[in-house]
Amino acid sequence: MQKNIWLVVVVVLLLLMGIFYVLNNNQKKLVEDKTSQLNIATNKFEKLLAYENNYLGNASNTSNLFNNLPLSNDKTGIAIDSDKLTLIVNYDIPSNSEEEKAVIYNTTAAFVLIKNLEEIEMRFSSRSYLVKRDNVEKWFGHDYTKLINPETFMELVQKPLLQKNSDDWLEQYTNEGDEKSDK
Repeated sequence: MQKNIWLVVVVVLLLLMGIFYVLNNNQKKLVEDKTSQLNIATNKFEKLLAYENNYLGNASNTSNLFNNLPLSNDKTGIAIDSDKLTLIVNYDIPSNSEEEKAVIYNTTAAFVLIKNLEEIEMRFSSRSYLVKRDNVEKWFGHDYTKLINPETFMELVQKPLLQKNSDDWLEQYTNEGDEKSDK
């Protein structure tokens, strides 16, 4: 009888250790997935498709989208003006070339996923960028509507940002630099 009790105890302990192991690995994978979303090189656009929406006014959706884009750890808040169809995203870091690439990546993703969004102002501690949908559409031309496809987004946005200087791209996005301002 005592042998059976010990056998049950051992089996229960093995099951508990197995459950702990699986849960621990799942938690590690979730953290790795979240961390990979915060970098342009490893961000998976297909995961952002969950935030596709016709309307900017869905604050929860818009906030969650920007929580899954590069620089989200440095984001201090967002403000939505549903009447003007504009979005302001505030960051607590200065702007440099890597942040400028994130401006391009994040605004492109937002315009592709939020159908009625017209302007995004991204404010850093040293500089602000005002990006308009019209400028983004001009940059991509006829390919703009195809960016909803994750493979196309990777080929036309993600890879080029990683491979070359983004100055010309950023100038077009900010209307030839006229909207780029120092604070």
